[in-house]
Amino acid sequence: MSTKIHTKIAVVESTWWQGRNTSVRGLFDLVADIHCENPHSYHYEMANSEAALKEIIPRLGRYKKCKYLYLAMHGDENGLHLLNDERLSRAELRNLLKKINTEQGSSLKGIYLGSCLFGTDKLAEFILTEDVGINWIAGYSEEVSWIKSSALDLLFFNELVLDDDSSETIRINRAARELLETAPGLIANLGFGIFTRKRGGGVKNLLAAAYEERHEKIDELA
Repeated sequence: MSTKIHTKIAVVESTWWQGRNTSVRGLFDLVADIHCENPHSYHYEMANSEAALKEIIPRLGRYKKCKYLYLAMHGDENGLHLLNDERLSRAELRNLLKKINTEQGSSLKGIYLGSCLFGTDKLAEFILTEDVGINWIAGYSEEVSWIKSSALDLLFFNELVLDDDSSETIRINRAARELLETAPGLIANLGFGIFTRKRGGGVKNLLAAAYEERHEKIDELA
């Protein structure tokens, strides 16, 4: 029997399409039910405006049960999209994380961007080279299929929240290894990356091997 009480995941989701109730909640209901025997063992809120997102992110950053923040909304290379053409830029996201890091009590370790195009190496470099407190940032650098990205999301969080005493560094590296073993094709096709700091400065993608493998196969077919 599982002894885990909470997944430590907080999900913030924007309305995807007007007139439809499409949501990622089912994914996290499943992860919470499997690991905690309680489908409510994660935090969930909706944000449909820039002001709402700017209020929610710092508040959740101070929430003791929030180690992993999942932002579920449309995006592009420049930021996250909300309703009524409102946006949150990469600079605004970084400033929110810096604000969290200056306040006591934050448990936030990683940010997962469940959006198209925003999760690039340039974004990771822009955020992680500043003193933002988090250990990693993950996301998609391509336009992604809902079904394919949901499968990858599920694989990632299933591994990340395993009930053990591993450090956060071990957890994120273990999740990366599991994804490289089980879904290298999805990683490469969706442009999915998990970025952490390098020793001595800079940022590295823990999933870079999937892209290298893809290019090797393409070269073999050429």
